[in-house]
Amino acid sequence: MIRRTFLVAMLVALSGCTTMADRLRGSLTPPPGQAYAVVSLVGRAFNPDSATLGLTVSNAQGREAAQGIASLTTDTVFGEEGMSPVEGKLVLLTLPPGDYRLSSVWAHWVEDGVFGADMKIKQFKLNAPFHLESNEAVYLGEVWVDMSFLPEVALRDERKRDFGHMRRVWKVEDLSAVQIRPLSQAQAARP
Repeated sequence: MIRRTFLVAMLVALSGCTTMADRLRGSLTPPPGQAYAVVSLVGRAFNPDSATLGLTVSNAQGREAAQGIASLTTDTVFGEEGMSPVEGKLVLLTLPPGDYRLSSVWAHWVEDGVFGADMKIKQFKLNAPFHLESNEAVYLGEVWVDMSFLPEVALRDERKRDFGHMRRVWKVEDLSAVQIRPLSQAQAARP
């Protein structure tokens, strides 16, 4: 009952928020002098109702430049019409031009154990570099987190699904200017 009340309160609070489609107004053109980085943050958990994911992007000096968070309870990447949706979020980061790296990914979830619920938290250190030029939008691919007995992170290229989401949900029809530079699979890690 408390959980349902909390979810209803959150939905009411978020109903006043603008959607990504409202914010972008049909274009993935970043603000002047800035750049967009698009990355899907998705995962799989035995109990997705309790799972949250996060990522941290660091600048060339090693300082945190941006974060993205996805709830497997409330966030979904829908993809093209007819595709199966996945639990997670397509994240849009607005950053100044420069060199960056996906420095870490974390996961927080609950597993049912012998003696009740067991809270799990894992952080994965990564070093997946990327570069952004002024006024460009770059698709960095997918960060996939498996929250099982052996948690792991994988970096993938899921552009068909993610571009479908940008068209259907973000209402951006023309994606021809989006640069496609998926993060390197060699950078995937275990905790």
